[in-house]
Amino acid sequence: MNRHEDHRHEDDGHRNDREEGHGNMSAEKPPQGGDPFVVSGPLPRDHPLRLATDRYPPATSRLDAAADKLARCHKGLGLPSEQAADAARLLSEVWGPSADRPIGDPRWRCYISVDGSPFELSASWRGGAAEVRISVEALADPPEPVANQAFGWDYLRGLAGRPGARVEHVLALEDLFRSAAPREHYWMGHGVAWPPGGDPLFKVYLDPHVGGPEHAPAVVGEAMERLGAGKAWRAALAHIDGHGGPGRIGALSLDLVDPERARAKVYLQYPDLDAEAIDRQAGIARGHVPGAFAAALRAILGGFDPPFARPPVTCFAFRKGEARPVSAALYVPMVPPFADDAEARDRVAAFMRGVGVDPGPYASFLESLADRPLDGSRNQNFIAYEPAGPGREPRFSVYAAPGLYA
Repeated sequence: MNRHEDHRHEDDGHRNDREEGHGNMSAEKPPQGGDPFVVSGPLPRDHPLRLATDRYPPATSRLDAAADKLARCHKGLGLPSEQAADAARLLSEVWGPSADRPIGDPRWRCYISVDGSPFELSASWRGGAAEVRISVEALADPPEPVANQAFGWDYLRGLAGRPGARVEHVLALEDLFRSAAPREHYWMGHGVAWPPGGDPLFKVYLDPHVGGPEHAPAVVGEAMERLGAGKAWRAALAHIDGHGGPGRIGALSLDLVDPERARAKVYLQYPDLDAEAIDRQAGIARGHVPGAFAAALRAILGGFDPPFARPPVTCFAFRKGEARPVSAALYVPMVPPFADDAEARDRVAAFMRGVGVDPGPYASFLESLADRPLDGSRNQNFIAYEPAGPGREPRFSVYAAPGLYA
């Protein structure tokens, strides 16, 4: 989100029944906050996380499981093994004490991943260039809301001084995204990507509902003003209001780079809008291809129509001083509606071929990450799609849980 961003679990570990009344930015349930499409927070005694992988013994640390997943994903995408090793070393330096907790003793259902794991893997590619990313939910050890909040911000401060990492623009928002009494659903995510031939790129995912869902729009509005993107955010809201009204703000993410060029991304969930309305809303973004989002939703989701049990998401990206969003990406949910990862893969791969993109990297990533056959797992979270005009390549990203829990 994610973070950063939007997950939903059934009573067997995948999602809850859909709650009503979540189509508006300011009127949501539950009243104390939390994403209505996610179960996260302390584990109830009658609903534990059950270890679902036979690849790792219960005593395996979170860090070791993540390092193995990174190595497999890099290998599956044909990326250098040295890059995967560097990624694992970096994680060992920044993750904190909860990295050593055994996966057989989770203690907390995390927001960051569709199976409740404390990390999520993703891959992104445009043309022949692929990169692997990982997002980690900041947790204290032992986890509880106040300690998790403090650790999340300490984690961020600890990134200052790393090559290319800038955190001052995020720290300037700390008063907006901290609470004196954070609710049990509180989350904060940290992402890192390894672009080909470049230094690691860090990102943070913030929860605008930290003070209660009724305050989320104002929190994001003030954050965008401080970031120098207020004009573009207001333009986006005005455009959205004319094309079906606002969605629910899911998360705000920020690149930890020079604040003058850092992107701020706002993720809007749309449980009640149809494909055409979602597409029209994205029209405010620079470079949007009219009709592309609607075509993707129809092709991938098929006969699934609103209200969605788990909604599509539009991610609007902003930069300081710009008059409107610099881009928009569509996040299509994979769980639900599909019965398993194999069915989702087939639908997505067919769409990719239809827009002239080789689905090979996507399929390879899923296969390399999986601990069991794809027709027996539901670990995909979203497929993200950023269309491109004539002569340019679209960008795809896939987000998937490590499959540790059920």
